[in-house]
Amino acid sequence: MANRVYKIRYSKSSLELNEDYDCLSDYEKEVISELDAEGFFDYEDNHIYCCYVISTPIEVAKYSKILTNNLIAHECLDLSEDIIYNRIDVEYELEDKLDEKNLFKYDFFLEDINSWIYNNLEIDIVLDRITDVGIDSLKQIEKDFLKHYSI
Repeated sequence: MANRVYKIRYSKSSLELNEDYDCLSDYEKEVISELDAEGFFDYEDNHIYCCYVISTPIEVAKYSKILTNNLIAHECLDLSEDIIYNRIDVEYELEDKLDEKNLFKYDFFLEDINSWIYNNLEIDIVLDRITDVGIDSLKQIEKDFLKHYSI
């Protein structure tokens, strides 16, 4: 199953979530440690922990089930379509979340998200974007896609 991009938002800080993690069973901890993700970026905003993750729906569902079973409030949003259709710009969304501690991790995530976008773009999406904003306003990843597109 193909990877998707998710935003998982909790109702707690990372410190509070660490306490919740300590209460999980050994089996649940093992399942979480074995979850497969192509990329992720996490941050804390006003004592609320958030994480962007590139993974399969099955992996995210396993993780969400563990959280739900342990009464850990969270919302899991699939942002894939919004990102592909440029309704959400992840770089812009995360711009004010960066600091010296997470900048390095962000750079890796940005590579992962751009790779994901490139691999999931379709020519019709890019052509619609050209119609909407013009070729000069395309994102670099869209220009790269066009440059390497072949029928």
